[in-house]
Amino acid sequence: MLDVVVKLVTIRSRGLTHRQFRDFLQFVQSEYSDVLYYTKVRWVSAGCVFERVGQLKDEIVSFFHEKQCSAECEMLEDTERLSDFGFFTDLLCHMNNLNVKMQGKNQFIDDIWAHPKAFKPKLNLFAGQLAKNDLSHFLRLNSIPSVNEEKLKNYKDGLKKLHFEFERRFQDFSAIQTELDIFTMPFNVDCEAVRSDLQLELIEL
Repeated sequence: MLDVVVKLVTIRSRGLTHRQFRDFLQFVQSEYSDVLYYTKVRWVSAGCVFERVGQLKDEIVSFFHEKQCSAECEMLEDTERLSDFGFFTDLLCHMNNLNVKMQGKNQFIDDIWAHPKAFKPKLNLFAGQLAKNDLSHFLRLNSIPSVNEEKLKNYKDGLKKLHFEFERRFQDFSAIQTELDIFTMPFNVDCEAVRSDLQLELIEL
């Protein structure tokens, strides 16, 4: 899916085609003046790229049909693949929001850890909702008519795998949760559970 979308946004890398596309958007009075560019270095911004392609879906399809290059945008006209596109757009936007929060200024390590820690139960929530055909947090997927149950099951399984990856990749932070709690809620920490050189100071708080 990422490869298909990246191929679509290479409109920007072809000088003449890019100018023609921008002129076309201006002619049809589109709300947006261009697609966003994607680079592997900034892959976490892929959600923004997917979102803009979704917002310009009709214009992109019309443009390629006008240029008699309909094969370039087959994915945007295939209902089956559109549901995949909608799901990945929603998921990548959720992850992009997480990335932005983690990059905020003046954050201590416990503040940064709080964001992926809070994101893990969200993934379980999303998976549970998809199992019930509840697309409350997948607005773009919800805009696709008649998403079949098998697709939703695949998306749910994908979210479960992503949750497992978050658990695995952040396990070092989970292991030092008690130490981090000293900074976030020192009054709730059992002094017996922390390092001996910190116990006295914790009691004096």
